[in-house]
Amino acid sequence: MSFLDKIKSGTSFLYKLFDIDEKNEVSIIKEAEEKKVLPNDYLERFTLYPIQNKEFLKNREEELKSLELSYENWKIANSPLLVVNDPGEGGTSLLHASTYIYPSAKILETKATIDTYDKLIALLSKLLRIEDSFNSLKELEIYINQNLESEVIILENIERLFIRRVKGFDLLEDFLLFLHATKTKIYWIISINKYSFYYLNRVKFLASHFPSIVHLKPISNEHLKSEILDRNKGYKLVYLKPTKLSSKVEKQLKKISKEERQELLEKIFFKQLFLFSKGNISKAILYARNSAYNVKEKTVFVKPIQIKVIDDLALNDLFILEAMFQHRSLSIDELNIVLRNSDRQSRLSIEKLLEKQLIRQRASINGRLEYRINLIYLNLLKDLLRERLNRNFR
Repeated sequence: MSFLDKIKSGTSFLYKLFDIDEKNEVSIIKEAEEKKVLPNDYLERFTLYPIQNKEFLKNREEELKSLELSYENWKIANSPLLVVNDPGEGGTSLLHASTYIYPSAKILETKATIDTYDKLIALLSKLLRIEDSFNSLKELEIYINQNLESEVIILENIERLFIRRVKGFDLLEDFLLFLHATKTKIYWIISINKYSFYYLNRVKFLASHFPSIVHLKPISNEHLKSEILDRNKGYKLVYLKPTKLSSKVEKQLKKISKEERQELLEKIFFKQLFLFSKGNISKAILYARNSAYNVKEKTVFVKPIQIKVIDDLALNDLFILEAMFQHRSLSIDELNIVLRNSDRQSRLSIEKLLEKQLIRQRASINGRLEYRINLIYLNLLKDLLRERLNRNFR
Protein backbone atom coordinates (compact mmCIF):
# COMPACT_ATOMS: atom_id res chain seq x y z
CA MET A 1 0.00 0.00 0.00
CA SER A 2 1.38 3.39 -0.98
CA PHE A 3 1.79 6.24 1.50
CA LEU A 4 -1.05 8.07 -0.26
CA ASP A 5 -3.34 5.02 0.04
CA LYS A 6 -2.55 4.74 3.75
CA ILE A 7 -3.62 8.35 4.27
CA LYS A 8 -6.85 7.82 2.31
CA SER A 9 -7.78 4.61 4.11
CA GLY A 10 -6.58 5.44 7.61
CA THR A 11 -8.27 8.79 8.27
CA SER A 12 -10.84 11.24 7.02
CA PHE A 13 -8.22 13.99 7.25
CA LEU A 14 -7.18 15.01 3.76
CA TYR A 15 -4.39 17.40 2.97
CA LYS A 16 -3.23 19.69 0.26
CA LEU A 17 0.36 18.54 -0.05
CA PHE A 18 3.12 19.35 -2.46
CA ASP A 19 5.41 16.57 -1.34
CA ILE A 20 3.63 13.46 -2.69
CA ASP A 21 4.28 12.34 -6.26
CA GLU A 22 1.94 9.88 -7.89
CA LYS A 23 2.63 8.78 -11.45
CA ASN A 24 5.10 11.66 -11.75
CA GLU A 25 2.40 14.20 -11.10
CA VAL A 26 1.80 16.44 -8.13
CA SER A 27 -1.09 15.00 -6.12
CA ILE A 28 -3.63 17.52 -4.96
CA ILE A 29 -5.39 16.26 -1.83
CA LYS A 30 -8.38 18.10 -0.51
CA GLU A 31 -7.67 20.03 2.67
CA ALA A 32 -9.04 18.78 6.00
CA GLU A 33 -12.54 19.82 6.94
CA GLU A 34 -12.57 18.19 10.38
CA LYS A 35 -10.98 19.79 13.40
CA LYS A 36 -7.52 18.42 14.06
CA VAL A 37 -6.88 16.56 17.31
CA LEU A 38 -3.24 16.37 18.30
CA PRO A 39 -1.98 13.73 20.77
CA ASN A 40 -1.17 15.00 24.26
CA ASP A 41 2.28 13.43 24.28
CA TYR A 42 3.15 15.53 21.23
CA LEU A 43 1.64 18.76 22.61
CA GLU A 44 3.55 18.30 25.87
CA ARG A 45 6.76 18.83 23.91
CA PHE A 46 5.68 22.47 23.45
CA THR A 47 4.86 23.24 27.07
CA LEU A 48 6.14 26.64 28.15
CA TYR A 49 8.09 26.47 31.37
CA PRO A 50 11.06 28.40 32.80
CA ILE A 51 14.52 26.86 32.68
CA GLN A 52 15.98 26.28 36.16
CA ASN A 53 19.54 25.31 35.31
CA LYS A 54 22.29 27.19 33.50
CA GLU A 55 23.19 24.02 31.56
CA PHE A 56 19.84 24.09 29.75
CA LEU A 57 19.79 27.83 29.06
CA LYS A 58 20.81 28.58 25.49
CA ASN A 59 21.71 31.73 23.63
CA ARG A 60 21.91 33.87 26.78
CA GLU A 61 25.68 33.84 27.35
CA GLU A 62 25.96 37.62 26.97
CA GLU A 63 23.19 38.30 29.47
CA LEU A 64 24.69 35.85 31.99
CA LYS A 65 28.03 37.65 31.74
CA SER A 66 26.20 40.94 32.40
CA LEU A 67 24.60 39.42 35.49
CA GLU A 68 27.99 38.18 36.72
CA LEU A 69 29.51 41.64 36.21
CA SER A 70 26.57 43.37 37.92
CA TYR A 71 27.01 41.16 40.98
CA GLU A 72 30.69 42.02 41.18
CA ASN A 73 29.81 45.71 40.86
CA TRP A 74 27.30 45.42 43.71
CA LYS A 75 30.09 44.19 46.00
CA ILE A 76 31.84 47.51 45.35
CA ALA A 77 29.10 50.06 44.68
CA ASN A 78 25.96 48.36 46.09
CA SER A 79 24.03 48.99 42.87
CA PRO A 80 20.74 47.13 42.37
CA LEU A 81 20.04 45.51 39.00
CA LEU A 82 16.99 45.87 36.73
CA VAL A 83 16.24 43.24 34.06
CA VAL A 84 13.87 44.37 31.31
CA ASN A 85 12.13 41.79 29.14
CA ASP A 86 8.92 41.07 27.28
CA PRO A 87 6.60 38.24 28.36
CA GLY A 88 7.84 35.05 26.71
CA GLU A 89 11.41 36.24 26.12
CA GLY A 90 12.82 34.03 28.83
CA GLY A 91 13.45 36.55 31.60
CA THR A 92 12.33 34.12 34.32
CA SER A 93 14.52 31.37 32.86
CA LEU A 94 17.51 33.71 32.80
CA LEU A 95 17.05 34.80 36.42
CA HIS A 96 16.47 31.27 37.71
CA ALA A 97 19.42 29.88 35.77
CA SER A 98 21.64 32.72 36.99
CA THR A 99 21.51 31.47 40.59
CA TYR A 100 24.78 29.62 39.99
CA ILE A 101 26.30 33.09 40.49
CA TYR A 102 24.63 33.41 43.91
CA PRO A 103 23.43 29.92 45.02
CA SER A 104 21.68 31.24 48.14
CA ALA A 105 19.56 33.75 46.20
CA LYS A 106 15.93 34.00 47.25
CA ILE A 107 13.33 34.38 44.49
CA LEU A 108 10.07 36.26 44.98
CA GLU A 109 7.72 35.75 42.03
CA THR A 110 4.99 38.38 42.23
CA LYS A 111 2.36 36.54 40.19
CA ALA A 112 -0.45 38.28 42.08
CA THR A 113 -0.90 41.98 42.65
CA ILE A 114 0.78 43.28 45.80
CA ASP A 115 -1.52 46.16 46.66
CA THR A 116 -0.91 46.75 50.39
CA TYR A 117 2.06 47.42 52.62
CA ASP A 118 1.06 44.48 54.84
CA LYS A 119 1.24 42.06 51.90
CA LEU A 120 4.65 43.31 50.82
CA ILE A 121 6.09 43.24 54.35
CA ALA A 122 4.73 39.74 54.94
CA LEU A 123 6.20 38.43 51.67
CA LEU A 124 9.62 39.93 52.30
CA SER A 125 9.69 38.74 55.93
CA LYS A 126 8.77 35.20 54.91
CA LEU A 127 11.36 35.24 52.12
CA LEU A 128 14.09 36.33 54.53
CA ARG A 129 12.86 33.92 57.24
CA ILE A 130 12.26 36.75 59.69
CA GLU A 131 9.73 35.78 62.37
CA ASP A 132 9.29 39.23 63.89
CA SER A 133 6.30 41.31 62.83
CA PHE A 134 6.60 44.85 61.48
CA ASN A 135 4.18 47.70 61.03
CA SER A 136 6.08 49.48 58.27
CA LEU A 137 8.79 49.04 55.67
CA LYS A 138 10.92 51.38 57.79
CA GLU A 139 10.81 48.94 60.72
CA LEU A 140 11.74 46.04 58.42
CA GLU A 141 14.56 48.13 56.93
CA ILE A 142 16.05 48.80 60.40
CA TYR A 143 15.87 45.12 61.32
CA ILE A 144 17.59 44.06 58.08
CA ASN A 145 20.41 46.57 58.40
CA GLN A 146 21.04 45.66 62.05
CA ASN A 147 20.64 41.88 61.97
CA LEU A 148 21.10 40.31 58.54
CA GLU A 149 24.19 39.23 56.69
CA SER A 150 24.43 39.76 52.91
CA GLU A 151 21.45 38.45 50.94
CA VAL A 152 20.48 38.23 47.28
CA ILE A 153 16.82 38.74 46.40
CA ILE A 154 15.35 38.29 42.92
CA LEU A 155 12.03 40.13 42.72
CA GLU A 156 10.14 39.40 39.52
CA ASN A 157 7.52 41.67 37.96
CA ILE A 158 7.93 44.84 40.01
CA GLU A 159 5.02 46.27 38.00
CA ARG A 160 2.73 44.28 40.33
CA LEU A 161 3.49 46.85 43.06
CA PHE A 162 1.49 49.71 41.58
CA ILE A 163 -1.93 50.41 40.19
CA ARG A 164 -2.58 53.35 37.90
CA ARG A 165 -4.72 55.64 40.05
CA VAL A 166 -4.33 58.54 42.48
CA LYS A 167 -1.84 57.41 45.18
CA GLY A 168 -1.55 54.08 43.37
CA PHE A 169 2.23 54.56 43.06
CA ASP A 170 2.88 55.07 46.79
CA LEU A 171 3.74 51.43 47.53
CA LEU A 172 6.12 51.18 44.57
CA GLU A 173 7.86 54.44 45.49
CA ASP A 174 8.21 53.42 49.14
CA PHE A 175 9.59 50.05 48.06
CA LEU A 176 12.23 51.83 45.95
CA LEU A 177 13.19 53.87 49.03
CA PHE A 178 13.38 50.60 50.99
CA LEU A 179 15.52 49.08 48.23
CA HIS A 180 18.03 51.95 48.44
CA ALA A 181 18.08 51.83 52.24
CA THR A 182 18.88 48.08 52.31
CA LYS A 183 21.12 47.75 49.24
CA THR A 184 24.30 47.41 51.34
CA LYS A 185 22.85 44.23 52.86
CA ILE A 186 20.72 42.98 49.99
CA TYR A 187 21.68 42.64 46.34
CA TRP A 188 18.37 43.44 44.64
CA ILE A 189 17.70 41.95 41.21
CA ILE A 190 14.41 43.29 39.86
CA SER A 191 12.59 42.31 36.67
CA ILE A 192 9.97 44.28 34.75
CA ASN A 193 8.22 43.90 31.41
CA LYS A 194 9.15 46.28 28.61
CA TYR A 195 5.89 48.19 28.42
CA SER A 196 5.75 48.72 32.19
CA PHE A 197 9.34 49.95 32.05
CA TYR A 198 8.42 52.38 29.26
CA TYR A 199 5.44 53.66 31.23
CA LEU A 200 7.07 53.88 34.68
CA ASN A 201 10.13 55.52 33.19
CA ARG A 202 7.97 58.27 31.76
CA VAL A 203 5.91 58.91 34.90
CA LYS A 204 8.32 57.97 37.72
CA PHE A 205 11.82 57.94 36.14
CA LEU A 206 12.27 54.31 37.13
CA ALA A 207 15.59 53.86 35.31
CA SER A 208 17.23 56.49 37.51
CA HIS A 209 17.09 54.06 40.45
CA PHE A 210 19.12 51.39 38.65
CA PRO A 211 22.71 52.13 37.52
CA SER A 212 22.77 48.56 36.13
CA ILE A 213 20.08 47.63 33.60
CA VAL A 214 20.06 44.49 31.43
CA HIS A 215 17.77 44.42 28.38
CA LEU A 216 17.16 40.93 27.03
CA LYS A 217 18.06 40.64 23.35
CA PRO A 218 16.08 38.65 20.77
CA ILE A 219 17.03 34.99 20.42
CA SER A 220 18.85 34.29 17.15
CA ASN A 221 16.89 32.70 14.29
CA GLU A 222 19.38 29.84 14.24
CA HIS A 223 18.63 29.00 17.87
CA LEU A 224 14.86 29.37 17.37
CA LYS A 225 14.97 26.84 14.53
CA SER A 226 17.13 24.47 16.57
CA GLU A 227 14.68 24.72 19.49
CA ILE A 228 11.69 23.83 17.30
CA LEU A 229 13.48 20.93 15.57
CA ASP A 230 14.62 19.58 18.95
CA ARG A 231 11.01 19.48 20.14
CA ASN A 232 10.11 17.46 17.05
CA LYS A 233 12.84 14.85 17.49
CA GLY A 234 11.60 11.36 16.65
CA TYR A 235 9.02 12.71 14.19
CA LYS A 236 9.21 13.21 10.46
CA LEU A 237 8.12 16.72 9.50
CA VAL A 238 6.02 17.18 6.38
CA TYR A 239 5.57 20.84 5.46
CA LEU A 240 2.22 21.76 3.91
CA LYS A 241 1.65 24.60 1.53
CA PRO A 242 0.68 27.84 3.36
CA THR A 243 -2.78 29.25 2.76
CA LYS A 244 -1.35 32.32 1.02
CA LEU A 245 1.51 32.08 -1.47
CA SER A 246 2.64 34.31 -4.29
CA SER A 247 1.97 33.07 -7.82
CA LYS A 248 5.74 32.97 -8.37
CA VAL A 249 6.25 30.49 -5.51
CA GLU A 250 3.20 28.49 -6.62
CA LYS A 251 4.76 28.01 -10.05
CA GLN A 252 8.14 27.22 -8.53
CA LEU A 253 6.63 24.45 -6.36
CA LYS A 254 5.12 22.74 -9.40
CA LYS A 255 8.41 22.64 -11.28
CA ILE A 256 10.73 21.16 -8.66
CA SER A 257 11.17 17.68 -7.21
CA LYS A 258 9.47 16.36 -4.07
CA GLU A 259 12.63 16.83 -2.00
CA GLU A 260 13.13 20.35 -3.31
CA ARG A 261 9.49 21.19 -2.57
CA GLN A 262 9.92 20.15 1.06
CA GLU A 263 13.12 22.17 1.35
CA LEU A 264 11.39 25.26 -0.03
CA LEU A 265 8.30 24.80 2.15
CA GLU A 266 10.52 24.36 5.20
CA LYS A 267 12.29 27.65 4.41
CA ILE A 268 8.92 29.39 4.01
CA PHE A 269 7.68 27.97 7.33
CA PHE A 270 10.69 29.11 9.34
CA LYS A 271 10.78 32.50 7.61
CA GLN A 272 7.21 33.11 8.76
CA LEU A 273 8.00 31.78 12.25
CA PHE A 274 10.96 34.19 12.53
CA LEU A 275 8.86 37.15 11.38
CA PHE A 276 6.14 36.29 13.87
CA SER A 277 8.30 35.57 16.91
CA LYS A 278 10.89 38.37 16.46
CA GLY A 279 13.32 36.51 18.67
CA ASN A 280 10.77 35.69 21.41
CA ILE A 281 11.34 32.04 22.28
CA SER A 282 7.87 31.43 23.73
CA LYS A 283 6.17 32.96 20.71
CA ALA A 284 8.22 30.72 18.42
CA ILE A 285 7.19 27.64 20.41
CA LEU A 286 3.52 28.68 20.33
CA TYR A 287 3.71 29.30 16.58
CA ALA A 288 5.20 25.85 15.96
CA ARG A 289 2.68 24.12 18.21
CA ASN A 290 -0.28 25.84 16.57
CA SER A 291 1.15 25.08 13.12
CA ALA A 292 1.09 21.32 13.75
CA TYR A 293 -1.79 20.45 11.43
CA ASN A 294 -2.03 16.78 12.31
CA VAL A 295 0.06 13.95 13.71
CA LYS A 296 -0.16 10.46 12.16
CA GLU A 297 2.00 7.89 13.89
CA LYS A 298 5.48 9.45 13.71
CA THR A 299 4.71 12.01 10.99
CA VAL A 300 3.79 15.63 11.79
CA PHE A 301 2.08 17.69 9.11
CA VAL A 302 3.02 21.34 9.56
CA LYS A 303 1.12 24.26 8.06
CA PRO A 304 1.99 27.89 8.93
CA ILE A 305 -0.78 29.52 10.92
CA GLN A 306 -2.47 32.67 9.73
CA ILE A 307 -2.59 35.47 12.32
CA LYS A 308 -5.81 37.42 11.91
CA VAL A 309 -5.84 41.13 11.19
CA ILE A 310 -6.98 43.28 14.11
CA ASP A 311 -8.82 46.28 12.76
CA ASP A 312 -12.08 46.61 14.69
CA LEU A 313 -11.04 47.68 18.18
CA ALA A 314 -12.61 50.70 19.83
CA LEU A 315 -10.55 53.22 21.83
CA ASN A 316 -11.87 51.77 25.10
CA ASP A 317 -10.60 48.33 24.03
CA LEU A 318 -7.15 49.80 23.40
CA PHE A 319 -7.12 51.53 26.80
CA ILE A 320 -7.96 48.20 28.47
CA LEU A 321 -5.21 46.43 26.55
CA GLU A 322 -2.72 49.16 27.43
CA ALA A 323 -3.61 48.86 31.12
CA MET A 324 -2.88 45.12 30.91
CA PHE A 325 0.47 45.85 29.27
CA GLN A 326 1.31 48.31 32.06
CA HIS A 327 0.34 46.03 34.94
CA ARG A 328 1.06 42.63 33.32
CA SER A 329 -2.38 41.37 34.38
CA LEU A 330 -5.50 42.86 35.93
CA SER A 331 -8.74 41.70 37.51
CA ILE A 332 -12.13 43.20 36.68
CA ASP A 333 -12.07 45.21 39.92
CA GLU A 334 -8.62 46.59 39.11
CA LEU A 335 -9.72 47.53 35.61
CA ASN A 336 -12.63 49.45 37.12
CA ILE A 337 -10.16 51.38 39.30
CA VAL A 338 -7.63 52.10 36.53
CA LEU A 339 -10.10 53.13 33.83
CA ARG A 340 -12.92 54.35 36.09
CA ASN A 341 -15.30 52.05 34.27
CA SER A 342 -18.48 50.60 35.63
CA ASP A 343 -18.34 46.89 36.46
CA ARG A 344 -20.74 46.12 33.61
CA GLN A 345 -18.72 48.14 31.10
CA SER A 346 -15.47 46.35 32.04
CA ARG A 347 -17.08 42.92 31.89
CA LEU A 348 -18.59 43.57 28.47
CA SER A 349 -15.24 44.76 27.13
CA ILE A 350 -13.40 41.79 28.66
CA GLU A 351 -15.87 39.33 27.11
CA LYS A 352 -15.36 40.91 23.69
CA LEU A 353 -11.55 40.73 23.99
CA LEU A 354 -11.74 37.12 25.21
CA GLU A 355 -13.93 36.23 22.26
CA LYS A 356 -11.37 37.72 19.91
CA GLN A 357 -8.68 35.75 21.82
CA LEU A 358 -6.64 38.94 22.30
CA ILE A 359 -6.44 38.30 26.03
CA ARG A 360 -6.53 35.22 28.23
CA GLN A 361 -7.64 34.64 31.77
CA ARG A 362 -6.08 32.77 34.65
CA ALA A 363 -6.83 32.30 38.33
CA SER A 364 -4.45 34.09 40.67
CA ILE A 365 -3.14 32.64 43.93
CA ASN A 366 -6.21 33.86 45.83
CA GLY A 367 -8.54 32.40 43.20
CA ARG A 368 -9.71 35.61 41.53
CA LEU A 369 -9.64 35.83 37.75
CA GLU A 370 -7.01 38.03 36.14
CA TYR A 371 -6.62 38.94 32.48
CA ARG A 372 -3.46 39.42 30.46
CA ILE A 373 -2.39 39.85 26.86
CA ASN A 374 -2.43 36.72 24.69
CA LEU A 375 1.21 36.19 23.74
CA ILE A 376 0.20 35.32 20.17
CA TYR A 377 -0.95 38.92 19.63
CA LEU A 378 1.74 40.66 21.68
CA ASN A 379 3.51 42.48 18.83
CA LEU A 380 0.36 43.18 16.83
CA LEU A 381 -1.24 44.89 19.81
CA LYS A 382 1.91 46.87 20.56
CA ASP A 383 1.84 48.11 16.97
CA LEU A 384 -1.78 49.19 17.45
CA LEU A 385 -0.87 51.14 20.58
CA ARG A 386 1.91 52.89 18.67
CA GLU A 387 -0.32 53.77 15.74
CA ARG A 388 -3.59 54.68 17.42
CA LEU A 389 -2.50 55.89 20.87
CA ASN A 390 0.84 57.35 19.75
CA ARG A 391 2.82 55.36 22.32
CA ASN A 392 6.50 55.77 21.55
CA PHE A 393 8.19 52.66 22.95
CA ARG A 394 10.62 50.19 21.45
